[in-house]
Amino acid sequence: MSKNNQQKKRRLYELPPMNNQPCIEFSGNREVVIEGSRGVLEYSTDCIRVNTDGMVISLSGRGLNLRCISDSSLIIVGFITNVEFII
Repeated sequence: MSKNNQQKKRRLYELPPMNNQPCIEFSGNREVVIEGSRGVLEYSTDCIRVNTDGMVISLSGRGLNLRCISDSSLIIVGFITNVEFII
């Protein structure tokens, strides 16, 4: 396969840039990493609401806990039963 075809194929799989949108990564229903956080709006063992650019991410479940938090990202662990995106 020529180099030009390989480059075209690679571009097909690239995702477009997501300007100021949060990056959310789930590990099953037990852990979620949210990058692009602007702060925690609500925090309890049943519900955690996170502010991001343009939306609020609300996670519901049991035994929810903030395992790690930094300026722009956080890790939530527990038994996640519901995720809601509020615009």
